[in-house]
Amino acid sequence: MVEMIYYVGVFYLLHLFLKMSFSLHKVPFLEWTYTGGNTSGMTALSERFGLASDNLRQTLPIFLVFAVLSVVLDVDNLLNAQLWLGFRVLYLLGAVLNLYRFKMIRPIIWIPSIIILFRMGSNLVA
Repeated sequence: MVEMIYYVGVFYLLHLFLKMSFSLHKVPFLEWTYTGGNTSGMTALSERFGLASDNLRQTLPIFLVFAVLSVVLDVDNLLNAQLWLGFRVLYLLGAVLNLYRFKMIRPIIWIPSIIILFRMGSNLVA
């Protein structure tokens, strides 16, 4: 499980840089370095990366709490953690491919990751 926490951390760091990386040809790096920078020239892909990153940050704290508690309490939540990360990767791919312009695609990918968090929490109290 500790290894999985590490992989999720790396995935989160990747999220932090994707938004900027795919707009550097339109927005100079200097504009990304301070809060008043003009990043209005971002590409549509960068904007979708930003939205996917915001979505990840909504559930990441819950995942991390459950994952760390799984290690501390010696609860086997590894499969759930792997599934959660898999659905988060799928969510990011959906943003890359702009699948969320179609109705109901986003919840089909997002809701299973929430269900997995409930399963992780249930395993902790069982």
